[in-house]
Amino acid sequence: MVTPGNQGQIGGMAREIGKQVGKAIKDLREAHGLTQAQLAGLLGKSVETISNFERGKVVTSLLTLEQLAGCLGVAVRDFFTDSPAAAPVKPYSDFAAKVRNAADYLSEDDLEIVAGLVDVLAARGRRRHGK
Repeated sequence: MVTPGNQGQIGGMAREIGKQVGKAIKDLREAHGLTQAQLAGLLGKSVETISNFERGKVVTSLLTLEQLAGCLGVAVRDFFTDSPAAAPVKPYSDFAAKVRNAADYLSEDDLEIVAGLVDVLAARGRRRHGK
């Protein structure tokens, strides 16, 4: 509970959490080989917003953290640890970012077609790699 006596302490904790989460966002983004612009495009945010998140100037909402976690392949809790538990990541290509960005503009029918195509291509890739 915030009281006049602990308001400064709460604000300091929020700043520290913002910095910790921001560092995790930056580390995970870089581990995926994404630029701030690419991550901004995936999230529908501005590059300035991503920069502010990473510098701890703005604390993300929980909804945005969930979106970030989905884009970066981690759990939300991983933004609050000193070393996020992300699996080794393969950097997203420009093509992957393009597909992710385009998905926001597709109808459900078109998304169903794309999902079917992805399933076929993934099965082909698994066969090629013996999995």
